[in-house]
Amino acid sequence: MTFWERLESALSDNDCTMADLGRKIQLSPTVINSWKTRGSIPRADIACKTAEALNTTVEYLITGKSCCEISNSKNTFLVPILNQELSAGHGDLLPEEDAIEGLLSLPIWLRRKYGNNLGALHVHGDSMQPTLNDGDMVVCDSLGWDKSDGIYAIRLNGNGYVKRLQVVSGNVLIKSDNPNYETITEPLESDSISVIGKVRLVIKAV
Repeated sequence: MTFWERLESALSDNDCTMADLGRKIQLSPTVINSWKTRGSIPRADIACKTAEALNTTVEYLITGKSCCEISNSKNTFLVPILNQELSAGHGDLLPEEDAIEGLLSLPIWLRRKYGNNLGALHVHGDSMQPTLNDGDMVVCDSLGWDKSDGIYAIRLNGNGYVKRLQVVSGNVLIKSDNPNYETITEPLESDSISVIGKVRLVIKAV
């Protein structure tokens, strides 16, 4: 069975129509049907809302397997999807405590390399285009700065961002891939910035 076949089955089990589902997850049936026609799986946050509305799990809708079956798989493992957004723009307030909204199945090589120090977060905004788009998800570790340049999840003045970091002459350059955004410079020892971890995988939105 495909994602959409399992979704149709879940709709039937819940005596729910596609229009009912659209109202519950605040999307028009036209949008949902366009994804169905293309055979595309909705981005993770929409898939989470869909699963919740239909009393099932994201893992079942996507893979046809339960969380237990996936967790016992030799090829995949589960990481939490955190109910937080990282701004690829002007900043989103990032809570100190993580709230988990679901689980995401990922290739086992990520666990072998980074252990259980991984989480998936939503991206909001356009400052990292074309590398990251609004609605994408990033899987990042929670290991802080690894002393190398790259794309990181950071806190800056209390707001959460996903940005490219580069260290130059004792300063951290906080850079956007979109040239319409200016580079921010902070001293390396600044209390205004803290690095959550490095982005290890990008999951593109539909």
